[in-house]
Amino acid sequence: MRDSMNGVMNFKPIYEPRPDDGLRVMLYSHDSVGLGHLRRNLAIAGSITQSFSEASAMIVTGSPCATQFELPASTDLIKIPSISKDSDGQYVTGSFGGSLETTLRFRSRMILETYRAFSPDLIIVDHQPTGLKGEAMATLKEAKANGTKIFFGMRDVVDSPDVVRRDWDNADCHWALNECYDQICVYGKEEIFDSRVAYDPLLGNVKRCEFIGFIVPSHKVKSKKAGERTKKRVLVTFGGGNDGAQRAEHYLKALTMQRVSWDSHIVTGPMMSLDMVRRLKEMARVVQPPGSVSVKRFHRNLPSLMPQFDAIVSMAGYNSCAEILQSGVPAIFLPRSFPRQEQLIRAVRLAQCGWAITMPQERPDPHCLIEVIDTAINTARKPRPEADLDGLRNLSALVGQHLGIKLEETNGPSTSNTMKTSWDASERRSVL
Repeated sequence: MRDSMNGVMNFKPIYEPRPDDGLRVMLYSHDSVGLGHLRRNLAIAGSITQSFSEASAMIVTGSPCATQFELPASTDLIKIPSISKDSDGQYVTGSFGGSLETTLRFRSRMILETYRAFSPDLIIVDHQPTGLKGEAMATLKEAKANGTKIFFGMRDVVDSPDVVRRDWDNADCHWALNECYDQICVYGKEEIFDSRVAYDPLLGNVKRCEFIGFIVPSHKVKSKKAGERTKKRVLVTFGGGNDGAQRAEHYLKALTMQRVSWDSHIVTGPMMSLDMVRRLKEMARVVQPPGSVSVKRFHRNLPSLMPQFDAIVSMAGYNSCAEILQSGVPAIFLPRSFPRQEQLIRAVRLAQCGWAITMPQERPDPHCLIEVIDTAINTARKPRPEADLDGLRNLSALVGQHLGIKLEETNGPSTSNTMKTSWDASERRSVL
């Protein structure tokens, strides 16, 4: 049957009794430019399915690179049509075709039908309180009416305070933040960036808002054998790569202007165009000495390689910063300030904490860049436990509290997902 108001199929949901087959968590992941939202939800899904026996997770995302990542155990993924941003920072439809409005309507329907079919005990919404352009509102309203637990997870820095207030100061967001969500989790540390103060009054008076630490999974570190290293090595990475081309070119141009003592390993990110990747490889070939620069588009588990390097040059996306802090490797941040100031704000704050060097200029002086990197590679690495990297552990604990599940925590490193619980179906809807 076609809905005469919006021109889409009006499906009648089919509800079936759900078996007591363990905790079910649905994670909605916003998408546009990078991979941060998806990678966070992949890490959260992995933590939850490892922390609770018989738990399963379903990730809903529009990221065009979603299938390039290995899914955690007991986790599956629903790919909805992609949405990206144009050069002016405006949302546009991806390869799906049609108008942005049509794509959003289709995505909204898919999110809702996934909720109905999966019947989760918990929904975790990432980044936008009502989903991209409000596309998750129908699902949030139905889930709230059904008594489903709902969490909102937000990175430490969303954008400049003025922009966040402009985007979130509306009736739907006020309802979501103040009435819909059972728990709001800030993925960061209050002492680094206090989101409640920065985004007051939107978050300043919201109950159930907690800073839980950075979301960063543990990794099996791949180390080089003794005697295998002959030169210092610098990792240059740009997250998803959609907006890292200019900085990659700038870095390579700096290497052509001054011979350096280290090897460079550039990982562009899977969202950088193939044409640009080829261009960067051509630029790398003229850097002296020959073979001192490698360019690779993607690595499935880049954080596991980070400890092999003597310095890391990166933009200042959330995931990149958290992983670099975990590695303890000296970092140089080249943040972008458009279309959002998120990276710039985070990079400046981390520099003020003494945990990184930040070069906020869009085009930092090449000689200055080389000098800064040369200093960094000769600086002793220092893990940053004070940054609070226990976000996954703390989030799983909150899930257990809200769903009435007792966590039996095993001994192990704080950043590993070692919690296991037993699932009692009778406690599924218990409250704090």
